[in-house]
Amino acid sequence: MTQRIITLVGYLLYRLFTSLTGVGYVALTAAFYAVAFHSRTPEVDYFILVVGLFGALITFLLGLSFSAKANDAQSYPFLVRLESRNEYLTAVLLATLFVGVVLQLLVAIAALLANEPQMTLGRAAEIPPIWLAMNLLLGVLALHASDFVAVGWSRVGLFGALAVMMLASFNQSTLVLWLAEQARQTSTQSYQQGSAANGEFFQNAATWLTENGVLWVERLFGFVFWPFRAVIDGVIGGEFNRPQALAPAVMVLFATILFMLAADLLAHKDLFLMEE
Repeated sequence: MTQRIITLVGYLLYRLFTSLTGVGYVALTAAFYAVAFHSRTPEVDYFILVVGLFGALITFLLGLSFSAKANDAQSYPFLVRLESRNEYLTAVLLATLFVGVVLQLLVAIAALLANEPQMTLGRAAEIPPIWLAMNLLLGVLALHASDFVAVGWSRVGLFGALAVMMLASFNQSTLVLWLAEQARQTSTQSYQQGSAANGEFFQNAATWLTENGVLWVERLFGFVFWPFRAVIDGVIGGEFNRPQALAPAVMVLFATILFMLAADLLAHKDLFLMEE
């Protein structure tokens, strides 16, 4: 199985770098370096976060490109010979991560040599888990966004849920105030209709939302984005406390769950490979 996956990774890499798409990614990497690091000596936290963000975004785009190539009709001879479609899915993810890390390292090495940020050994040790965890999570999300893995409305449901969580997390006070007001109005209507029990229930709900709602909405909708906030806070602060140090591991856990979901979707879907 390992040999088959390595062969598939090589095939995907060959297809990428013998096409204009591969040249475009190299050009995009050079352009990003020119914009982000041209004629400046960046702070260490700027270096870690900006190069990490670049790696995550370029990995997401690469995941879309590799997934599109895997979904081409040219892939049919490989798919029919594989014992499991998940071998091809693993190859797509590994190729995505490999190229993403290489391009990210090119930017990092160029910035270190030409711009010379004041990097210490301790800060350098923080980089691998942060960058690799972010790349892995964005690479798996790219699989779900592609036609190769998506089944029906699966990607709409996943990214729609993430969008709702993001909006709720960033507007938690407004959301809680709105819910509390709706509970008060419902309580008033219930009392007017002679239902004291419902009126009391919604009145208590409004009171609870006013006193504790913001905290619980943050916990309910913000846990998905907590690893990113923890990484940013830790990098800017110059050190990670114990909960923040677990953020990369949580990202890897999320990526593992999403990859298992992607494998299940791919294993049970009808493949309609696209002609170029």
